[in-house]
Amino acid sequence: MTSTPAAETNHISVDSHAHMAPRALLERLATSNTDFPHIAVTPHESTFRVAFNGGEPTRPIAPGLTDLARRRAWMADNGIGHQLVGGWLDIFGYDLPADEGVAWAEALTAALRAEVGDDRSLTVLGTVALQDPERAAAAVKSQTAEGLPGIMIATRAGGRELDDPAFEPLWAAADEAEAIVYLHPGFGGASDRYQEFGLVNGLARLEDTTVTLARLLYAGVPAAWPRLKFVIAHGGAALPYVLGRLVRNHTINPDTTKDPLESFARLYFDSVVFDADALRFLVTKVGADRVLLGSDYPFPIGDLQPRGVLAELSDQERAVIERGTGRLLAGGRS
Repeated sequence: MTSTPAAETNHISVDSHAHMAPRALLERLATSNTDFPHIAVTPHESTFRVAFNGGEPTRPIAPGLTDLARRRAWMADNGIGHQLVGGWLDIFGYDLPADEGVAWAEALTAALRAEVGDDRSLTVLGTVALQDPERAAAAVKSQTAEGLPGIMIATRAGGRELDDPAFEPLWAAADEAEAIVYLHPGFGGASDRYQEFGLVNGLARLEDTTVTLARLLYAGVPAAWPRLKFVIAHGGAALPYVLGRLVRNHTINPDTTKDPLESFARLYFDSVVFDADALRFLVTKVGADRVLLGSDYPFPIGDLQPRGVLAELSDQERAVIERGTGRLLAGGRS
């Protein structure tokens, strides 16, 4: 059980957006892997790379993903008392055959929970096989029954957009469990236009999130499942800024789009925007109680001094944002 009681999380700064990879599992698979025929884990300097289905291996797994001592020291240095940790999306394995993907998602989740152990400063988000929505729904039910508060997912899998009706069992299970669904971009927007200048991280991921969100809002998914807690990485990407245009498009096409404002009002956003003016805009747009402190730890593109961007907000707004994830873990907004 890795969740933290409300009495603790409501009085500390909580980082809502962080990633982790299970070193013990990777070490075992690099030595002997008989369980996952379509996964290859290979040592790389002091860490590992992972390949799926005989394809190119991932980037080397950043040491910060697997080093708990480094994580705890960073948290202490930044005044973070608690952290919500998801897996690393590069190794979610959405392209695996369904049966193997389900087993892999279960192994990742179990391994993260084992590594966190009794550390009450960390709460794990589960991983699910998004390429198999029915079994992803079953995983949400079992993981939340075991004490996890929700899952982290990417913006698409198996050639499906998240507004596809095939995902309704997943939303239904998450809604029933009142679970967090942390939506994080992958590589979906990374066309050839983004290959120079570091634009895959600098911009493509934001495009990926923005398009997925526009589709979800026009399909009315968040509004249809009001107990599900969608948390959107990177301040919602461009969505808060372009919302007016989406509303205008809805007024022109009311028969083919749901009102995006109904679903937008149900979203939560992290604070990983790096810009005090952008964060002020977001807080004005959605309210401080819909914004959660986030870092994207341990990546260089993340905000590794996450409380700094809050400096120009009021004391009350800062307190609400720093404790927001604690309120979600406790089951409510207040």
